[in-house]
Amino acid sequence: MNNLEEFISSLRKYGHLTGFKLDIETARKIEEIQLNIINDVNNKLTNLNLDDLNKLISELSQNGTMQTLIKEVSKALGEEIDINNADEAFKEALEGNMNFKGAKASLIALQAVSRLYAEKYKEKNGEILNLTPYCPICGSESKTMVKANNEYKMVCHFCGYIWKVSEKKIVCPYCGNNEEFSLGVFSDKEGRVGLVYCQNCKTSWRIILDESIKAPSIVLPLIALGGEKFKGALPISD
Repeated sequence: MNNLEEFISSLRKYGHLTGFKLDIETARKIEEIQLNIINDVNNKLTNLNLDDLNKLISELSQNGTMQTLIKEVSKALGEEIDINNADEAFKEALEGNMNFKGAKASLIALQAVSRLYAEKYKEKNGEILNLTPYCPICGSESKTMVKANNEYKMVCHFCGYIWKVSEKKIVCPYCGNNEEFSLGVFSDKEGRVGLVYCQNCKTSWRIILDESIKAPSIVLPLIALGGEKFKGALPISD
């Protein structure tokens, strides 16, 4: 099974856990675009700079690679922009203005490069131990925890990197609280996905408890969204 087939197969198998209807065909199109970018950039750059993702993005922007990727993605999405407008579209995407023409294409291209970086970083460094909800690779805040082999890990929804938070028991990635009785886990009777609430810092995050769920890391945060249905069970904040 290739990467695209595995991605789609996972969506079909676990999509019902998300709590909403997935647009499989749109997901397929975007994933195919990103996998092509990952393969293309990986083949072009034999020596990826793994010191810092921002430095890599800067290098790709300076040599024109990012602009070309944005133009190609925009064409695939049916909203082709001129390569001279790629920098402005990229800037607007980073500022969150997704209505700007080319911003969506910019974000898709950025995510693909970030996924490649995360993949190469993992090959070199493995899944590092880091007690934080913020991705060590791209800085995105993760709201997804997975239980795997008696370890609890966070998964980045943007670049797909997975890092270890704790072993044997849940620890709050926000404040480090490891007191079992002050960490509430809300899930259905099957115990597949749920929501964790820390009474110490009043934060919550989604969790995939069922270790039989096997999917690409970029799909796991989608599956974990099913934990949102337990929001009503959380204590009311002061």
